[in-house]
Amino acid sequence: MDIKSEIRNSPMSRFQIMAVAVCLVLIMIDGFDVLVMSFAAPALSAEWHVPPIQLGYLLSAGLFGMAIGSVFLTPFADRIGRRRLTLLCLAIISLGMILSIVTVDVAQLIACRVFTGLGIGGMIANLSVIVSEYSSDKRRGLAMGIYSAGYPIGGSIGGAIAGVLIAGYGWRAAFAFGAAISVAMFIVCWFTLPESLEYLAEKRQAGSLPQMNRILVKMGRTPLTELPEAAQSEAPDSVFKEVFGRRMLAQTLLMWLGYAFLIAAFYFANTWTPKILAAATGDNQVGVTAGVLVRTGGIVGSIGFGIVSTWVKSRRLNTICLLLSAAAYLAFAGSFGTIGVALGVAVLLGMLTNSGVAGYYTIVPPLYSARARASGFGWMIGVGRLISIIAPIMVGYLIDAGMPPVTIFYLFAIPLVVSAGCCVALGAVLRRSSAEALPAATVAT
Repeated sequence: MDIKSEIRNSPMSRFQIMAVAVCLVLIMIDGFDVLVMSFAAPALSAEWHVPPIQLGYLLSAGLFGMAIGSVFLTPFADRIGRRRLTLLCLAIISLGMILSIVTVDVAQLIACRVFTGLGIGGMIANLSVIVSEYSSDKRRGLAMGIYSAGYPIGGSIGGAIAGVLIAGYGWRAAFAFGAAISVAMFIVCWFTLPESLEYLAEKRQAGSLPQMNRILVKMGRTPLTELPEAAQSEAPDSVFKEVFGRRMLAQTLLMWLGYAFLIAAFYFANTWTPKILAAATGDNQVGVTAGVLVRTGGIVGSIGFGIVSTWVKSRRLNTICLLLSAAAYLAFAGSFGTIGVALGVAVLLGMLTNSGVAGYYTIVPPLYSARARASGFGWMIGVGRLISIIAPIMVGYLIDAGMPPVTIFYLFAIPLVVSAGCCVALGAVLRRSSAEALPAATVAT
């Protein structure tokens, strides 16, 4: 049995849908955990008298940890397995959120946010691979769109809950809520999250066949009598060579650059919008509402991308979404003087930027082989976030220097246009690579 072809070409079983659903819940928790600082920022800033520059570092601390986790933890999914890495990352997240509750100064909270970010960063790319591997070809685009929507769903629902908790019990209550749901999900995943069939087939360990058969039975498929034939062995550095080799280097760099510019604008809007609007109105709840609206729009955008991508090529659709995102930033800045209008535009802003994230999640994994997919995708997310952490910090300095928030929103429309340009350039590279692979006579015709 060719396991990969069997999964890709057959209708998804209830067990496969369950595996995707578990990943959806996990990304929802990630969506809340990484953005909880933006919800707590107004109340924490008032209680600790945190200046804008230090607040910028607080908002970026989790992103820095996520970048490190994506680069250094995600590749372990190819060594210890997708399931084990997920459980490890959940343990890190749970501990980080618990420690955040008892911090007494900015330095301690920054350290806890970095630590929590390690687990989040290590888990996000890994979960994307699990969703991809347990989805059929027919439903993969929709599955990835729904999965991507989990991030803003978690931020939106979690933000609404955080607003109530912070109003009643202070900013520490938001971290307590995050700790509780992370621990609960660790227990759920221990009993329900399956290992990757492709990982088990590749590792060919003593218990691989029984594990695979248990999973196959749950999927309603015939058990195996022996492990599938192993792929030909490759050099130890083959993953690195694939990602950075001559054939893939241009594609890798374009996607890294495009994702980094998108995610910089994305996290600026998601981390600073609540604080900026809270300061403009003098009402912390308005800031929390703005953050929730951005993520509510993101839910529609991510799912919408998955649906529309069944008719429009993902790369082309992503380019359109990125250009419209830039226009949404300009519109938000133009409506900033009218809070009601600005809150309405915030929904559109969240919808389009999250569509861009879903687009990169859909476009990038198929560029690499299964052997390099987790590492290549994880490295892209990690490097993108390493660059993107500059955004919240830079905004803190700009506000401290007296730059109006309206100007900052105008400024962040530029990276979105650059990101769209990277998608266009990727198309040109792919067409050139395809042409070079054809016989000269075929190309000539």
